[in-house]
Amino acid sequence: TLVRRSRELLENEIQRFAIIERDGMVIACAALYPFPDDKTGELACVAVHPGYRKGERGAQLLAYVERRAKEQGLTSLFVLTTLTAHWFQQQGFEAAGVEALPGARKSLYNWQRNSKVFVKGL
Repeated sequence: TLVRRSRELLENEIQRFAIIERDGMVIACAALYPFPDDKTGELACVAVHPGYRKGERGAQLLAYVERRAKEQGLTSLFVLTTLTAHWFQQQGFEAAGVEALPGARKSLYNWQRNSKVFVKGL
């Protein structure tokens, strides 16, 4: 379940997103929110259309985001998830606590969502 984002917010942050398109339809997306002072980035908004989940598109997006993160000098990625912990673990992420988040992100952590935190070194 993705965090709801307004159209205005998405338009302002569009440069953070990567998509996979097929026949004019977006079938997968992911975003990278860098925290350069902490040399880490948040992998967010990972979603793949249900009809295309068997095609490794999530893994393709992750590889692309990892390349972008490395180009920005980041040494790790973190993700917060409520439903797909197993997929992130299959991709090399390891469980961590909220304390693993950079300070700026930790202060925004939504305790009511109870998201699990996972971290992956690059």
